[in-house]
Amino acid sequence: MNNSNKFNILKVAMIEEKKLTPSLEDYLEAILTLEKENRVARVKDIAELLNVQMPSVTGALKTLKQKNLINYEKNSYISLTNKGISVAGAIQDLHSAVYLFLEKILLLPHEEASDQACKIEHIISSETARRLKNCTRFLLKELSKDEGRLKSNWEKILTR
Repeated sequence: MNNSNKFNILKVAMIEEKKLTPSLEDYLEAILTLEKENRVARVKDIAELLNVQMPSVTGALKTLKQKNLINYEKNSYISLTNKGISVAGAIQDLHSAVYLFLEKILLLPHEEASDQACKIEHIISSETARRLKNCTRFLLKELSKDEGRLKSNWEKILTR
């Protein structure tokens, strides 16, 4: 097992250790996304991104702060702690592994793949995610061979 896989498994173990609800995982993922896009996360932006009310965000932020996953004070920006960055990154890794499999291998439309990945990411184990990632990588490599004939057959098999 290479260092990258060991690190990802460690991060996922942190998620499992914290016993976060799917909702709290979504909040962490949203904060990470907002920090990447805007350099900061605000209650209003999190509410808009997750399509929830601002009081719901405030409640979740208090819980995440208690778990030492975010830095948060009322009327200030929200930032992930180092631990929060690791956990949110692991959640995004799970989401990405599932999403790519659904979209690139099962050929689901973007929106459907994204919606399904959001649901599956909360229950999938690190081992299953690792195998999905490896399967996706292998199948994409194989499907790109043979001038597209194999890919065309794959599409026919899936859409029967």
